[in-house]
Amino acid sequence: MSIATLNNDVDRATPTVAPVTLADRCDASAVVGKPNGRTGRGACGAQGFVRAVLPSGNDLIFCAHHGREQEAALAAAGASIHEETGTINGRPSVAANAL
Repeated sequence: MSIATLNNDVDRATPTVAPVTLADRCDASAVVGKPNGRTGRGACGAQGFVRAVLPSGNDLIFCAHHGREQEAALAAAGASIHEETGTINGRPSVAANAL
């Protein structure tokens, strides 16, 4: 029989959540147009405004829409979430810079 004890003196490491950048794109699955004119599933690809770091250390980037859509599931999974949706329209997207 094993006995587990809790040591309250141990500091728990909180994952560091890096801010999103102009180059970060949404990882969510979405219906996208293909070169042949048909639609299919692929990455959303919109500018990222939400970064979720999972307990494993892996991170996911979401646009504002998909970030809101996945927020409850990410919180339930124990993700640390850094959202910058307040900066929407405060900085141009990469696509806007290409014009």
